[in-house]
Amino acid sequence: MGEMAQRIVKQNKDEIIKELQIAFAEEWLAYYQYWIGAQVAVGPQRTSITAEFTEHAGEELKHAQWLSDRLIQLGSLPILDPQEWQQIAQCRYAAPTKPYVVNLIEQNVVAERCAIARYQKICELTFGKDFETFRLAEKILKEEIEHEQEIGDFGDDIRASSKYGDREQES
Repeated sequence: MGEMAQRIVKQNKDEIIKELQIAFAEEWLAYYQYWIGAQVAVGPQRTSITAEFTEHAGEELKHAQWLSDRLIQLGSLPILDPQEWQQIAQCRYAAPTKPYVVNLIEQNVVAERCAIARYQKICELTFGKDFETFRLAEKILKEEIEHEQEIGDFGDDIRASSKYGDREQES
């Protein structure tokens, strides 16, 4: 365990660990939400959207790994029981019970916005007090912002093509 990693933290370490544990649980749920959505998606641009979902799933899994590493450096462990993920997570998992791509996009945009808020909170908590956790949260925050934009763009494109497609049919 990282003795110096723990000593240099100038913030309540337990509070940081708690936030990292929540983020860790949420990343696993986000991973699964993207992964399973890619498996069951139907509708326009499905191939492109499922490719994006698969890519984002891999990035969420990478985030979970980074958070696990940081938790261990701080003298804690990541959550060991997956059943605890739903209990601790504040960003909720949304099962793809309506697998139409627009529904999945909307679910994932909501999840990304929650993740953005989580990492913004961790950045604010650690700024100037725990540089390593701050850098980690900042890096993940950047990716979550990109995810929201990319997924949102797909939704905008589908809505625009539907809107303009209707106009063409009326002509």
